[in-house]
Amino acid sequence: MNAFSPGLIPDPNGFFRYQDPKFASAFQFIAKNVAKVAETPEFGGECLAYMAVDPALDGATGKWYDTYPPGKHQLAVHAASTEAQNMGEQRALWELSARPVGVGPGRFDGAN
Repeated sequence: MNAFSPGLIPDPNGFFRYQDPKFASAFQFIAKNVAKVAETPEFGGECLAYMAVDPALDGATGKWYDTYPPGKHQLAVHAASTEAQNMGEQRALWELSARPVGVGPGRFDGAN
C-alpha cells in the first residue's frame, strides 16, 4: 500500500464548492498566483491515475507520494515515516477508521 496527496487544489467548483463563492475564488487566486502552491484538478487526477495503473509502480509499497515542491506540478516519492511503518499504529488507525464506516477490524491484514 502507498499513500498519496494531490496537493492543494483550491478549485471553487471542486472541494471548495460549498464555501462562499467569493471566498473560494479569492483563496484560489492567492494560492495560485500569490503563494504559488496550488495544483490543478487535472494534475491531481493524472497523478492518481498514474499511481493506479502504471506498470512502473507494480509491487511498489510503503511509499508516500505527494506534489513537491508545492505548486510546481511534480509528483515526488518519499519513504513512509517511522510512525507510518509501525504496525501497532497501522492497526490503531485502521480500527479508528473502520468503526465509523462499519468495516470490521478483522479486515486489516497489516501489509504495507
